[in-house]
Amino acid sequence: MKHQIKTQVRVASFDNDHTMVGFFHGAVPAWRQELPKIARRLGITLEEAGAKIGTIFAKYATHDYPWAVALAFHPYWKGSVKDFVRLIERPFWKAQDEFREKYVKPFPGVERTLTELHNLGVKPIVVSDAPMFMCLARLASSGLAKYFEGVYALECKAPETNVVPSEEWLKFGHARIKQLNRKYAAHGIKIVRELPLEFEKPDPRGIQMAMEDFKVHPGQIIHVGDSLPKDGVLGLTAGLRGFFYTPYYAIGHLPPEYLEFITEVLKPETDAFAGHGATPATAKPLVAVPPMLAQGAFGDVLNHLAFHNPADYLELRQSQLFRA
Repeated sequence: MKHQIKTQVRVASFDNDHTMVGFFHGAVPAWRQELPKIARRLGITLEEAGAKIGTIFAKYATHDYPWAVALAFHPYWKGSVKDFVRLIERPFWKAQDEFREKYVKPFPGVERTLTELHNLGVKPIVVSDAPMFMCLARLASSGLAKYFEGVYALECKAPETNVVPSEEWLKFGHARIKQLNRKYAAHGIKIVRELPLEFEKPDPRGIQMAMEDFKVHPGQIIHVGDSLPKDGVLGLTAGLRGFFYTPYYAIGHLPPEYLEFITEVLKPETDAFAGHGATPATAKPLVAVPPMLAQGAFGDVLNHLAFHNPADYLELRQSQLFRA
């Protein structure tokens, strides 16, 4: 009979949005403040404005897409690009930044848990599908950056110039990324790896890169997220022993007026992008074991730092757990 022994977790991987912080707590107040102004300036209804930018958010699979305002509203603008930036684009993103810094704070138990992980010698990292520039901004402005040793998030590609009248319409988006990168440059995180878009979860290559960076195998890492289709399948595909499921995956904890704004005003014009962002996993599991699933408050992750595995699993050479 094989003995059961404990695997020591060396790395704790976390999703960020809706796992450690509530992105919509900052975004919705900004949208509710700025979209009615934009609609009035453009001579369209709030519902039309919401549908236009909601469609862009869905198409590019992020609410942080820095070219979203230009793509959504340039057809309605009769003035100069300079005035569009001054009156429409800059106020929209300025409000989102201000409300993010004011309202996007760690969920209960997050900082206590991260502090305890450090005390236990477990290295926290972030594996996120947010654009890297905004992932770092949210970590820094929420006070969480200081806890993390690595961040793995997605690149943010500009759209093709054929979707706007000229390249002039795209300059603000590039400037926004540079501005936020400068503002939060002193985040202090040791390893920052911007991933190709095709590494979006549940593709396992981002977390596999992290395992290689931190010299751990799948039995020594736990992943914490809010989405079963993305974080859960990531855990299974990467052969992780642990996937912890926080209760913040849904937006149901938001005020009713926030929910109504998200689901009704920002409703995309088409469902062609429904499910966009949950890319198919391209690789088979490295280890034929299911992830350990649990759900609870964020602090409960501390209860899942050690797992009992068959001894022969631990005897596998680390090189066997990675692809060439």
